[in-house]
Amino acid sequence: MSTAAVAEAIKKTTQATLDALNNWDYDALVAVRADNFVFQGLPRSLQQPALDNDGFKDLWFNFMTPAFTSFKIEPMHMTHDAEALKSTMYGTVSTTTSAGLRTCEIVQMFSFHETGEKMLRLDELFDSKVYLEMIEEMK
Repeated sequence: MSTAAVAEAIKKTTQATLDALNNWDYDALVAVRADNFVFQGLPRSLQQPALDNDGFKDLWFNFMTPAFTSFKIEPMHMTHDAEALKSTMYGTVSTTTSAGLRTCEIVQMFSFHETGEKMLRLDELFDSKVYLEMIEEMK
């Protein structure tokens, strides 16, 4: 594949992921992931384990979908690098929990296989102060 084709595939795969998250569409979310996909919540100080596809499925159905409604990621800045096979999104994520509406900053760092059509990894750095407050309020 040409670099331009890989760049376009990376953009499409990144956007498909954001659309799937915003639409709570789990099937669309995993459709663009490689079998060996890894999700890592950051910062590491939160001591969240890396999750494979099965671990993320458990997180999705047993924590995220029951706890969050009106989930919306709004990108403010995105970069795509076909040579490095990476994409980065900085923005905000808003969701309603039992404690009310919460908004925090988020950075998502995507890594792709050689064609850009499958995501290998998603490292997600979110505002840990807001996250910890939200988790405490939901208890």
